[in-house]
Amino acid sequence: MYYARVVQYKLGTGHRDIAEKLTKEFDKKSRNLVGFRGSVYFFDDPSGEYRALSYWDTKEEAEQAHKKLFPEFEGKLQSVTNEKPSVKFYEVFEATDDEDLMASHIKI
Repeated sequence: MYYARVVQYKLGTGHRDIAEKLTKEFDKKSRNLVGFRGSVYFFDDPSGEYRALSYWDTKEEAEQAHKKLFPEFEGKLQSVTNEKPSVKFYEVFEATDDEDLMASHIKI
């Protein structure tokens, strides 16, 4: 079992360059923290909405990453938008075991 942290924020249209810059900066910082497993980023340019999904070994490590990263992230957003970012934590459930996963990816 592991945990996910999802940060959602809105910049408005025409700010993809800012979203990319923030994503690269905070991805690099996340990778240096204890318990980091990986991340995925979702960009919806027409609505100006963005999401960052990061995976952590434990809930405690996800929460520690949040305490370290979120204040700085929120501060950087203040110069671009009045919208407050939101954060949610999730327990990650794997629906398949490794054997099922491997079988689904082998082409015969």
